[in-house]
Amino acid sequence: MSKSAAPPDGAVVTMTDQPTIRVLFLPALLNVLSEMDDRIDPLLREHGFFRAQLDKPYERVPLHRYVALLEQAAAKLQRPNLGLEMGRSFGLADLGPFHALLRASGTLRGALDYLALFQSRLQSKTSFDSQVGPDCTTYSYRIEDARIWPRQQDAEFAISGYANLIRQLTSAKWSPAEIHFEHPITGREEFLLRFFRSPVNGNQAANALIIRNEDLDKPLISALSSEDNKLRTVLETHLLDLMGPAATSSGGLAAQTKDIIARGLGRTRVDCALAAAELNLSERSLRRRLMEEGTSFRALLQEARQERARSMLKTADLPLSVAAEQLGYSDTATFSRAFKDWTGVSPGRYSKNTR
Repeated sequence: MSKSAAPPDGAVVTMTDQPTIRVLFLPALLNVLSEMDDRIDPLLREHGFFRAQLDKPYERVPLHRYVALLEQAAAKLQRPNLGLEMGRSFGLADLGPFHALLRASGTLRGALDYLALFQSRLQSKTSFDSQVGPDCTTYSYRIEDARIWPRQQDAEFAISGYANLIRQLTSAKWSPAEIHFEHPITGREEFLLRFFRSPVNGNQAANALIIRNEDLDKPLISALSSEDNKLRTVLETHLLDLMGPAATSSGGLAAQTKDIIARGLGRTRVDCALAAAELNLSERSLRRRLMEEGTSFRALLQEARQERARSMLKTADLPLSVAAEQLGYSDTATFSRAFKDWTGVSPGRYSKNTR
């Protein structure tokens, strides 16, 4: 496992709790590096992957090893835009039977809703959700395990892959309204603008495609007849059965609460009431049950913030104001005081020492 994506500070990740991804996405890496087989195979072995696994595309593998593989391949093979290359070459055919389901969904919004439905089955502890606005809808992608960092190549693969799938479903000339990345993009703004044909912003709360509502609600170029309703139902049923149940946290109510906190950080106000509502509990019941598990909402919030902060501060050029905002602090000074209480050093000193 590459040190770049290992759980920090001695954290132990059990096989039942660690995020996973399907082998389905590994060929995207091998395809863009096909001329480097003699160099990529040792990297695969180093991270615990083997070409024989490609025969079982729905096998689950540890997400942290997959993300570390992408990061190390980009660095060692001098392919800084590896994730973008993977996304640009990733097409509908690479999704296997999902190809037919997306084609039969009628509209782009329907196709993206299906991808959201299957997200936790394809890649656990990873969110792909939408927020509808008056003119545009934001589709956000983020690995919720803060210990998996850096993850630039995975993020750029995901967002460019979504964009490429959308172009195959709609038009090769399609472009998003805007692109967001959670990592810094300093010095790459013009390149990314040309690549996506839309403005791109870094240091955001999540990786995101912002899509015009008028694009989402147009019929797909491959829209079929009314018989598709039956086809969609059959495909969805069979794929849900094939993929198995959605990945869930095995660590009890505390782990579920912490997952909710991690998903909300930087996006919305995260408090006990929000978590209780998502868990279908009263706030009082949630606090009582967390106490029975030896923790509290406040402690879980602090743990989630600490994990995210430690990961974010390993990234060069990340302004402390951005870190504070994404962690739910009102200002940089409050975040700095909290971080120093956790670690004994200021965020700036920690960032410098870590790099």
